[in-house]
Amino acid sequence: MKNKLLALLLLASLGAVAQPKTMAITIDDLPAQMGGHDSVTLIELNARLLAHLTERKVPAIGFVNEQKLYRGSKIIDYRYDMLTAWISSGLELGNHTYSHIDYNQLTPEQFFEIIEKGESITKKLMADAGKPYRYFRHPYLHRGNTEEKVKALEEYLQAHGYIEAPVTIDNSEWIFASAFDKAFKASDNAMMDKIGTAYISYMAEKVKYYEQQCLKLFGRPIAHTLLIHENLLNSYYLGALLDAYQGIGYSFVSLAEALKDDAYTTPDHFVGNAGISWMDRWAVTQGKKGDFFKGEPRCPQFVLDYSGLSE
Repeated sequence: MKNKLLALLLLASLGAVAQPKTMAITIDDLPAQMGGHDSVTLIELNARLLAHLTERKVPAIGFVNEQKLYRGSKIIDYRYDMLTAWISSGLELGNHTYSHIDYNQLTPEQFFEIIEKGESITKKLMADAGKPYRYFRHPYLHRGNTEEKVKALEEYLQAHGYIEAPVTIDNSEWIFASAFDKAFKASDNAMMDKIGTAYISYMAEKVKYYEQQCLKLFGRPIAHTLLIHENLLNSYYLGALLDAYQGIGYSFVSLAEALKDDAYTTPDHFVGNAGISWMDRWAVTQGKKGDFFKGEPRCPQFVLDYSGLSE
């Protein structure tokens, strides 16, 4: 009987190890995160990014700030075309508010107006393509800094047919992107390569860190949701990043498929000013403290120094 029990435990353990690892790729701040570039650079940026995704058949979703489509009251044609290119590539678009404004600094009513203003073009593009327009991504990952605001936003999104787009793999990619953008403008190819190589290593370590957090919270891998942005860094290095993730066992699924994982029904009672991952929200809700959060990879010092930013 004892040997049979040990055998069953071993089989269960092997089953957990063999469980497929999946990830949804979500990309914020369309069309293009960074400013200060001409139209040719941004068009090429968008095309390279889409090529990385389509060549690997990755069903990504892009979250749009529609303010980026305008100069004054006039739509910028090439930026509009950047969005249509996503749709014609078979990819999905979602709402990231009109102007990426911080919910913590607004009343619910003010924020809801910014959400509605941010859907006027993208929602129609999706409808014209026969695709659902359904996901909302919180700027700064802020869901509200009071219980009343959290509840108000949840109720608003549900009433307007939106599904919240969570993030389980949060990271400091935006710091790498700022450093890479600076090196690009300086035509410093050596620094671009150094930043890009460090970025891939850092992002692989981030995933491994969150894998361990999953085992501690759920006792198993979960379907992850990765947050990155549409920027020059990813236009050059997204292919290498996806290859690195495939190398550690991941396949890529749609956000809809990822959200079928029961992990996303885990209670989240976090209220505060911080913009943290859903992994951290679930952990805080369960009362995790201190040592539970140790070991998270940090942005290399040379990237911080070169960008002039801090984590």
